[in-house]
Amino acid sequence: MQFRQRVGVLILAGAAACAQAAPSDDHARALQAYKAGDVTTAMAVLRPLAKAGHAPSQSLLAFLLENADYLDEAVALYKQAAAADDPEGHAGLANLYLTGRGLAKDEKQALAHFSKAAARGHAASIDVVATAYLKNQMATDAAAEPAVAREAVLRAAGQNHLPSADALAEAYRSGRWGLPVDEAQAAQWQAKAAAWRKQRSPAPVKRK
Repeated sequence: MQFRQRVGVLILAGAAACAQAAPSDDHARALQAYKAGDVTTAMAVLRPLAKAGHAPSQSLLAFLLENADYLDEAVALYKQAAAADDPEGHAGLANLYLTGRGLAKDEKQALAHFSKAAARGHAASIDVVATAYLKNQMATDAAAEPAVAREAVLRAAGQNHLPSADALAEAYRSGRWGLPVDEAQAAQWQAKAAAWRKQRSPAPVKRK
């Protein structure tokens, strides 16, 4: 209760200042405050922006509320942001559907929103969707939807997702997901995967 009261006081104090700046500027200020560990100020700045329909602010405020266990408010804000096609809104809502926090667990809805976020370039969602198709998670069926699976894996491989690179090397050898059998492409993806794996390997410990 004290947490809510403090936020309410700060909203009144900061509302006039928020009205003077562009939503994107205030959103950036709120994000900076959050990164500095000042969650209360971040929320005070975000609330009027979210109320005015600024989707990125709705998503960020929803994230802060989710982490403070104000799940009803978080769900409502994520839904508003997702309705405006904000990628963070889709991703946040997808995660709640996946975990069953704040609403009924629904893997199909989780996949749908992760997929929308991925289509809008949300990096984490791109990896999540590709992994889902590679491992048949979240009610996916790569065999039944080869074109969708192929697109998801290619998109993730484009941002250095190692499991997707490994999968593409195998797919170009077998013709999986409707890809042509192409040993040159298979070798290229295998080489990329090997290079990424080497980059991520811990440096050897030097003996004294």
